[in-house]
Amino acid sequence: MIKRITKKVIKEVMEVESEVIVCNICGKEINYDEKTLMGPVGRYYRIKTGHYDWCNDSCESIEYTDACCDECLSKFTQKWLKNENVIRSNTAYIEIHKESHTKKG
Repeated sequence: MIKRITKKVIKEVMEVESEVIVCNICGKEINYDEKTLMGPVGRYYRIKTGHYDWCNDSCESIEYTDACCDECLSKFTQKWLKNENVIRSNTAYIEIHKESHTKKG
């Protein structure tokens, strides 16, 4: 009988949850400038687009996009308005909300 003896190194892995918002247009992390009791706060635009062309199935057309600044918001809306599907649709819509997010972690 042959015994194989192996040495194993076991390392403990810690997982830390950290949440940041990344701009879907330029890929940058949202700037966190303003400080509150809960931590740094970042301001960004939350954009919701969709249409009602498919009746009840139109919920599948809803998309969310985050934009870090006015410039990225402008780039997104200009591109969206030139989209062929938006031009052909009679029910396409866009909602833009200014949001704030507290950085965690």
